[in-house]
Amino acid sequence: MSTDGRMTRRLALSLGAAIALARIDARASQARGRVPLGGALSMRVPWPSAAMDPHRLDDAAALFFGASVFESLYAVDAAGVASPALAEAMPESVAGETRVMLRQGVRFATGKPLTARDVAFALARSRTSGGRAWLDALGTVRVAGADTLFFGARGAPRIAQLLASPLAAIVPERFTPEHPDGTGPFGADHHGDTLTLTRNHFADAGPAFLDAISIAAAPDLAASLRAFESGEDDIGWLGLGLHEPRRGAVAFDAGSLGWAILRTGDQGGRWNAPGVAQRLADGIDPSRLAALGIRDDRAMEPDEGWGGPPAALLVRADSPWLIELARAVAAALSRPDHDVSVQPVSPVDFATARTSRAYVLALDLARPFDPTPLGTLVALAAAEDAARGVEVARHPPLGSAAVSPRVLGRLSRVGVVAEVHLQGGRMPDLVLPRGAAGTGVDFGAIIHPRSGVL
Repeated sequence: MSTDGRMTRRLALSLGAAIALARIDARASQARGRVPLGGALSMRVPWPSAAMDPHRLDDAAALFFGASVFESLYAVDAAGVASPALAEAMPESVAGETRVMLRQGVRFATGKPLTARDVAFALARSRTSGGRAWLDALGTVRVAGADTLFFGARGAPRIAQLLASPLAAIVPERFTPEHPDGTGPFGADHHGDTLTLTRNHFADAGPAFLDAISIAAAPDLAASLRAFESGEDDIGWLGLGLHEPRRGAVAFDAGSLGWAILRTGDQGGRWNAPGVAQRLADGIDPSRLAALGIRDDRAMEPDEGWGGPPAALLVRADSPWLIELARAVAAALSRPDHDVSVQPVSPVDFATARTSRAYVLALDLARPFDPTPLGTLVALAAAEDAARGVEVARHPPLGSAAVSPRVLGRLSRVGVVAEVHLQGGRMPDLVLPRGAAGTGVDFGAIIHPRSGVL
């Protein structure tokens, strides 16, 4: 444990790995007395993986794998309690400002030293992107030397919570999503549509145990299941196999990470009123979405479906899972003479339409700001409009801790269709530890059961 009381990833993962290894092979573990190091995993995912941007609210690669590459100044647990990560200690109030000191000796995966200028750049970048609604409350950001920053906002616990958001991930100046650089247990690079994670030996809290993870973009939902069933991949997305379960495979569900959301746009006329998107989403029978790994025990709300003129449901062409969900949603909403058809478009065209609101319906992805209910509500409000997200962050709804995302959707032009889970199949000797916030997978803590040893 470090002098400030923070348990480093190296120590935490060593403890967790020893326990996991004992479960996998108790006798071998006792004989060696060592933690396995090395090995590689491969998987295919029905999501875009040609870039990773931790500051985008809709970035699928960051949603699933961002914590493996990036870190923030603070980290939060499942209850939203913050503790120092890249910061040396908790924020301090100094002469009307809030001071944050950086941990000494931290380097990015490329070897570049972390400086206060990098932090200021990363936060400014996020505030002009998906993190605006959450980080607006920081106030001014002032660099004072190589390892010190001052924030105009007061309230140390609140500042720590804001800076712990995954959308406040620290990246170096001149960062590009095509060559993401962070301080997490893995370094990352892209080769076409494949995201490759390799052990980051500079990781401040300890590098990953695995040598590498290969994450290829699957052209459809069947590709991952086919590769897992044949033994080509180590993890299968959404199931245990395409034609039949892989022998010995075990299902896993690492919990909800974000949401698939339905948007209404300005071309929808009166169907663009607040609450319409959520009403349409609530009227979809959950059983129609079950094949996509969506488990929803809510009661279906009575609804007459889409009543406007024939409409296109926009969706990103590089997101096979969202495309399949869009098809299921369109089929559920369509009525005679009121058809909804799916229209996959390029990521650039989708972003343009979303910004201009020049569409009737669109299906999208949204990430939470942190695991607390407020982090959820602000993210969904920001998904509709950044200014509205700022307002919700400044003035949370009364009883916001008990307000469900679907209730918020009834007041906006964004409706929650489904939670997005990291789930599928794995071999029984492959342990997938949960992330620090209680959901997702801590890929840096995975031990390959057939790897070498230290």
